Amino acid sequence: MRRAALFSIAAAVGLAACNGPAQSPATPNVLPQRATGVPGHAPDDFSVNDLHAGGATSGAVAFNGGTQPVGLAVGNGGAGNPQAPPAAGTLFGTIKEPFGGTIYYCLTSSGSGRAVFEGGPGAASAPAIGPCAPLGAKATGYGARVDPLDFAASDVALASTDYTTYKTYREPSTGTNWGEPVELPSFAGEIVFGYRPQDFSKTYNSRIHLSTWTMCAIANGTVSDWNDAAITKDNGASITHGVSQPILFYFRSDNAATSYTLTYHLNAVCNRTWRSPYNKPPYTYAGHGAQWVYGYNSVWPGPGSAAAPNARFVGVIGNPGVIAAIESTPFALGYAEGAWAKAANPPVAEAFVQSGYHRTTGPVWSDPLSVASTSASLGVVTNKSLTYGGGSDGLPLTTTRPECVLYVDPSRFTNPEALGAPDGAYPIVQIGYLLFYGNNNGVHTQAKRHLLYYLSTQRAHNIETQFGYTPLSPSLQGAVNAAVRGGNGHSPCVQ
Repeated sequence: MRRAALFSIAAAVGLAACNGPAQSPATPNVLPQRATGVPGHAPDDFSVNDLHAGGATSGAVAFNGGTQPVGLAVGNGGAGNPQAPPAAGTLFGTIKEPFGGTIYYCLTSSGSGRAVFEGGPGAASAPAIGPCAPLGAKATGYGARVDPLDFAASDVALASTDYTTYKTYREPSTGTNWGEPVELPSFAGEIVFGYRPQDFSKTYNSRIHLSTWTMCAIANGTVSDWNDAAITKDNGASITHGVSQPILFYFRSDNAATSYTLTYHLNAVCNRTWRSPYNKPPYTYAGHGAQWVYGYNSVWPGPGSAAAPNARFVGVIGNPGVIAAIESTPFALGYAEGAWAKAANPPVAEAFVQSGYHRTTGPVWSDPLSVASTSASLGVVTNKSLTYGGGSDGLPLTTTRPECVLYVDPSRFTNPEALGAPDGAYPIVQIGYLLFYGNNNGVHTQAKRHLLYYLSTQRAHNIETQFGYTPLSPSLQGAVNAAVRGGNGHSPCVQ
């Protein structure tokens, strides 16, 4: 279902390239902090149960409908211009009873969400109490009344270096101690390649198809025109009626898990020995290759980055920024979380990408938002896929509560070839995490536990599916609930 309220932002979202939060010397942030044990917020909040959170933009269509609570919370100078509540029918818009409060979720990025959660120097440019910026603008804060946030969201799990920062600023040997970090998988989303359907409808009245080879070659800058012979071969005809149309490629310029997941995937599927027909023209030939040589990173490392300038690659901030850029640019292509593309108005189409190859019939194509394809990919991710206390950099977190850090290595779900799909590239999926503090305060503990239990209900799963997400497998959700409840000699992770 497309929600017109989500997107009339093409003119409002800034399209200038911008890097993520600047890193400054390791000095503590000077921010007002909640005192441990004080129940709730100050009485001038709308409700004692109001929660302030933020981070990754990927899950926000389901979280709050992409509604940005611009500005500051009541009690932090926002009394005259209240922040917008989550849209009706969304996850945070339906959790009212017995929760009794409102969840204000500021869309920034996964990198910014982790930084503000850790409370170190990376949070200086976008602290919890800074104003929540409009969609597409560089993050300036989260609009909360006090620091720290009630929770944050990231589609890249905490690394060992993140934990070191967390220990210094959120769990120091002296001063306010927020306890060990809690990291819980919450949902899964698909990454799609979006484009304007009206640019091609006069000459090609179908979804654009991109083989694995072509997807890799567009991302690495080799295929730069919609009339390239490789794209023509993928689609059975020129999709521009034989007319040259350069591809302008939009990437995420902020510190984004969507970039991390996509480049991790490109690194896995593009650097292979190509089989026929992809090892010969119109695909591979001298100067026309599909290898991905840029590695993977949450800051886009490919063409258009500082290390690899390319005028045809343009950086923008956030999933909504990418969608707005595509909507306003003829013959553009960009990657974004699928729910944002699905909800876009004006419409953004998602390219069909190869999910296999049949020796008789040829390529097998996948609708990137097909529930069947994403569920099949994520069906292999169960509680047995978890590494308790694992870090996204491959090193364990030295936390004393590893049972509260539930990590799924992306290799478990993002490489179709390793999972038995030769020549496949789709689906490209990412798992989103919610980050909590082990030592919460007063009534908010119950509010957060209720939120986590609600996210495991069938009603919540129906909402996620409606907006284009894929719920976690029952066994994985069971592991999350067990961490929240405690047991087997462990106390609840959220206290």
